[in-house]
Amino acid sequence: MHIEGNPTQFVDYSTSVVQQPTAVIIRHSTLVPGWSLHCDCKPRRDSEPSLELFNINGCVTIQHSIVGSIQVNQDEVEADPLPIDISDSIIDATSIEGEAIGAVGYSIAHVRLTIARCTVFGQIQVHAIDLAENSIFNGIIFVARRQLGCIRFCYVMPNSRTPRRYNCQPDLVEQIVKQETELQPQQIEAEQLIARGRVQPQFNSTRYGTPTYCQLASTCAEEIKRGADDESEMGAFHNLYQPQKEANLRIRLDEYTPANTEIGIIYAS
Repeated sequence: MHIEGNPTQFVDYSTSVVQQPTAVIIRHSTLVPGWSLHCDCKPRRDSEPSLELFNINGCVTIQHSIVGSIQVNQDEVEADPLPIDISDSIIDATSIEGEAIGAVGYSIAHVRLTIARCTVFGQIQVHAIDLAENSIFNGIIFVARRQLGCIRFCYVMPNSRTPRRYNCQPDLVEQIVKQETELQPQQIEAEQLIARGRVQPQFNSTRYGTPTYCQLASTCAEEIKRGADDESEMGAFHNLYQPQKEANLRIRLDEYTPANTEIGIIYAS
């Protein structure tokens, strides 16, 4: 989708509609990552953005959607950073090296990002992050204005440049290793590296079009499956509250399962 604006209007070329640029809202929609798929669900054009925004005078809201890479070209001299608000969605650049949110020809996108309960595959390169919470960032984050905003209860890939972080992984497990061990600095670094690998999110599938797309694997660390601020899972499926449902179900199964009977829980895809 290509959306272009100026001080008076923007044009959505996918529908040839001219509207006032008060807001761009994408809700309960899919902009296929990679534009289209091969029969094995491999993207045909994995380097192409799904959403291109040019000089939008308004805000962009994405809710309960799946979108590919977002490219923003905003006038950095005449315009304020473009506010983008994303919630309960998947942003998939088809690889963690690709740009999930960025700008062609620039080191960062002129964007102020707010993101909640999302799963992101790819790099985020923006002017500022006002708030990020309960999300999984499977790609490097680079933020220009680190003194603004906060990232809380998220998985943030190591070596990211972010605003202040609160209760994020793998920061927490690294702090625990440092506090609870009396090892030499080199040994602490080795133990932190092991802990960092343990809490790295694991998915049943990371390829759009497969039934288990973006579902956390059963082998995923509890710090991720229960890492949100309400002890639900981080990421796009946060609002399913699967950890709480599983705990309640196990209580009832333990109470009513006949003797000498084995039970198990199988998640629907």
